[in-house]
Amino acid sequence: TDPKAIVLHYTATDTYGPVFNTFAANAPSLGESPGVCAQFVVDKDGIIHQLTRLYVRCRHTIGLNHVAIGIEMVQGATGTRHGAEQAILGRRAQAAAAVRLVAWLKQRYGIAMKDVIGHAMANDSPLFEDREGWRNDHVDWRAADVRDFRGRVADLIRTGRGWRG
Repeated sequence: TDPKAIVLHYTATDTYGPVFNTFAANAPSLGESPGVCAQFVVDKDGIIHQLTRLYVRCRHTIGLNHVAIGIEMVQGATGTRHGAEQAILGRRAQAAAAVRLVAWLKQRYGIAMKDVIGHAMANDSPLFEDREGWRNDHVDWRAADVRDFRGRVADLIRTGRGWRG
């Protein structure tokens, strides 16, 4: 009921359907239940799908599930270092929707801007806590792309007008 972080992800799929099916299956992850999930998915056209109630903590980021809201953005892997994130940031409808969603969540829960992070940044978060010795190996949403995203969120909060890209 008191989230402290927002973790950005991308789906590695090009459409929403497979994302929904993966989360709805609730299949064990690394042999543990419940399965993986995220609170929100932002589709390429800017539609925001809420998959769980806000008070539900999902399994989306090792070491941060207990304090983080997970937001997946529909985007297939591109094979380049920052290609997926750059595709999302360059897609006006999706980027604007994600920025508005994060700004709203950040303000609603008093989440610090430094705690709006990418999955690749999770292990270095001061909120990271894992008692099993697990670490995140995901490379999505590195610091440089998150800085760009945070700047857009800050602009929206400062101006009070919808971010337009």
